[in-house]
Amino acid sequence: MLNGPWFRPFQYGWAILLPTAGLSLILSRRFPKLAGFVMLLNGLIALTFRDPDREIQRDNRLALAPADGRVMRVETVWDDYWQRELLEIAIFLAIWDVHVQRVPCDGHVVGQTRKFGANRPAMTESAAKLNNQFLTYYDTSNGPVTVNQITGMVARRLINWTPVGTSSKQGDRLGMIVLGSQVTLRVDPDVQPLVWPGDIVRAGVTPLARYR
Repeated sequence: MLNGPWFRPFQYGWAILLPTAGLSLILSRRFPKLAGFVMLLNGLIALTFRDPDREIQRDNRLALAPADGRVMRVETVWDDYWQRELLEIAIFLAIWDVHVQRVPCDGHVVGQTRKFGANRPAMTESAAKLNNQFLTYYDTSNGPVTVNQITGMVARRLINWTPVGTSSKQGDRLGMIVLGSQVTLRVDPDVQPLVWPGDIVRAGVTPLARYR
């Protein structure tokens, strides 16, 4: 049910896509150029709901990217759930990126936290502290792992398919964020980072860190 590159728009995106398509039709008679722009925007929005299948090269020595996008920062932060410092790798998702997140490591979901907040731009560092968030905590053979789904200015909906008690495999679908957003991965700080700010990554494909 979760497979298929064009399944998402009909399940989660119809409330956005149908009104904008209708607006384009209304505008087409008197304002064809504006209608064309709205349809182009609608097409870009539809792209964010695509869910392509990917060949996952599982390797327990690696933490794979949980999201598509561009790396924003790599730094050590305090994790309230695990009560310890972890290495955080933050990824910004642009509107053209796939917005389905994937599990970075084999593990067992031991906790989740939903936080309601502001709607700061997703590419800012403050978004990770102030915006709506959904944190998923994994117990893995390599230590604690936290994946944080964060909304942006427009996106207000966080979707997660891995409730507490789920045993997930590396590369499994974790959830998705509607429209632009940010995703952070936290792992044990005693790892070798494999990416740096500015790098482009793909969920379930790009290794972010190697366990020593």
